[in-house]
Amino acid sequence: MKYILIIAILTMSVSAKPYFRMTDFKYDVKYTNAHGHETIELHSVANRFDKEDSIQWVFKEYKITYLDQVYCIQDSNMVMVTSPKRGVFAATENVPNPQIKYPPTIGDSMYVEQTLSNGNIMRGYLKVTDKIQYGNDTKEADKWVIEAYNLDNSTYSATYYYSKKIGFVYFDYKLDDIGIIMNLTMYIYHEDGSYNNAFEE
Repeated sequence: MKYILIIAILTMSVSAKPYFRMTDFKYDVKYTNAHGHETIELHSVANRFDKEDSIQWVFKEYKITYLDQVYCIQDSNMVMVTSPKRGVFAATENVPNPQIKYPPTIGDSMYVEQTLSNGNIMRGYLKVTDKIQYGNDTKEADKWVIEAYNLDNSTYSATYYYSKKIGFVYFDYKLDDIGIIMNLTMYIYHEDGSYNNAFEE
């Protein structure tokens, strides 16, 4: 019985898919040389009636909610989430989307091509540069640092932090003269309606 329990726990840990279960994520947003929403949410597919590879960035403005439906990959090979694209976020298309290959290793790099809204192709790459302690709950380094670059225009870049447990917890976009920082402050697991600090164990 002890061995079965251990196997079950390991299986749950390996197959955890935060973007494909009943979890939503809330980020505080800060801007440089721009104005926009102070918070943004990412709603997982389990909370919607849609195909499994589609999730939503949610912008709330006054009493209006705007949905930005995006693409997500989450399997044993990699995790990728399309950056938000509404309003001031439109320029994020010029940076490789947040993504990481499994198993993560410092020094890993990935070449990507993304189709822009004007039909052109953005060539870029991502590199895992570090593993850091980030958040109040961590007792050891557990967030992977991923740097993203536009190969054709160096004024566009980004830094992402990724947690195997929670997903992407930090986005720092440099979009020409505009800066956007998104910091995960809360995730909402809907099975019991509870709200959780993003960095509580």
